[in-house]
Amino acid sequence: MFQTDLSPAHYDRKTVTYHWLSAVLIFGMWLVGQSFDYLPDGQPSDVAMSLHVLTGLLLAVVILLRLQWRFTGGTRLPLAQDGLLGKVSKGVHHLLYLLTLLTVVLGVLAAWAHGVAVFDWFQWPELRPGDREFQELTGDLHGLLANLLVALAAAHGAMAAWHRWVLKDAIAQRMDF
Repeated sequence: MFQTDLSPAHYDRKTVTYHWLSAVLIFGMWLVGQSFDYLPDGQPSDVAMSLHVLTGLLLAVVILLRLQWRFTGGTRLPLAQDGLLGKVSKGVHHLLYLLTLLTVVLGVLAAWAHGVAVFDWFQWPELRPGDREFQELTGDLHGLLANLLVALAAAHGAMAAWHRWVLKDAIAQRMDF
């Protein structure tokens, strides 16, 4: 249920924390993911993959907690803009959630397809041993969705910056602590 004229001017601290934690995890994982092709085989590559997988699992937990909080106790603000811009903004936010969830699910599937080892803690069992086509497909789809997610998140951030520093309205302040 959306709040009315008496609604606060910004989201609650928990919602804001989940938002920024998600953003940091997503961009951090994307940067690590971009390094895979440039790292030598062995320990540097294994450490990067382990960090990527563990951070992805952390992101999965954060997103599930964020969605649970959003639907049970988080501050729900009305659209910041009316008309088409408000609808586009809402659609972008829903697409960010969807891309995040799909990217995490495909990341888990890709780790499972490859039988990834996470440090020396555990070895993900290989889903379809020897099926290189399946491994490539899951990895490529995960990478594609991750790139789309980061591009959309960057556009989202650019629009927030536009509102804050060019239009000088209060829209971006809704996610301030």
